[in-house]
Amino acid sequence: MTATPISAEAYDDLWAAGWDDTRLYGPMARHSRRLFASLSSDLTPSSILDVGCGEGSLLSALMTEHSGAAGTGVEVSDHAIALAAKVVPTASFKNCDVATAALPETFDLVVSADVVEHIADDATAIKNMAAMTAPGGRLIISTLQGRMRNFERQVGHVRNYAPNELENKMRDAGLKIERVVEWGWPFYSPLYRDLLDIMDNKGTMGRFGLVRKTICHILYGLFLLNRSTKGDYIFVRAVKEHGDV
Repeated sequence: MTATPISAEAYDDLWAAGWDDTRLYGPMARHSRRLFASLSSDLTPSSILDVGCGEGSLLSALMTEHSGAAGTGVEVSDHAIALAAKVVPTASFKNCDVATAALPETFDLVVSADVVEHIADDATAIKNMAAMTAPGGRLIISTLQGRMRNFERQVGHVRNYAPNELENKMRDAGLKIERVVEWGWPFYSPLYRDLLDIMDNKGTMGRFGLVRKTICHILYGLFLLNRSTKGDYIFVRAVKEHGDV
């Protein structure tokens, strides 16, 4: 089955339908924030850019991790930007499609979680992220690799990455790879992803009450047992060396 990107309007509808609770409370999203914080813990950025910032929870976590850093988020969904502005009122937000454009300024730390798998021309998107990374700054991208599930196509995945594919595309953008984390085996992937596929992703949208929040908390604890050296959820950290373009 060929996967096709979904439109900015469709993403706006997803955020309006309650995608923000999934990102705030979902076990994968919480672990993503934990791993981004861990991967940047040795850095002292004065500016942070979150590409595809969604409802703002990742940017909020990183601004807490790096106290004093100025935060900026870019999104294609105006609804997501409105949500993010409430979560991180001290940050600035702009509507920008990284697949076709880059902001004119650069940032010490650029992050992007669960974005590139949605973009048809991901190579251009990664080059635009690299262009927004300051010389000596870091770009950290997370995404999925391995077999694509049907529910992932439904939320706009056009690819799941092959081994080394993301690293090679980041190198092609002029970046030097510093660290790769492959996380999630076995409880997140394949087990949890397969379960979501069987359930057709039901139960992940809308407002989360006490029961769903409790289930998410239990799963978060279970996911702590996942290996960080094996898995389909990949994080790649790269540096833009001085003189890179």
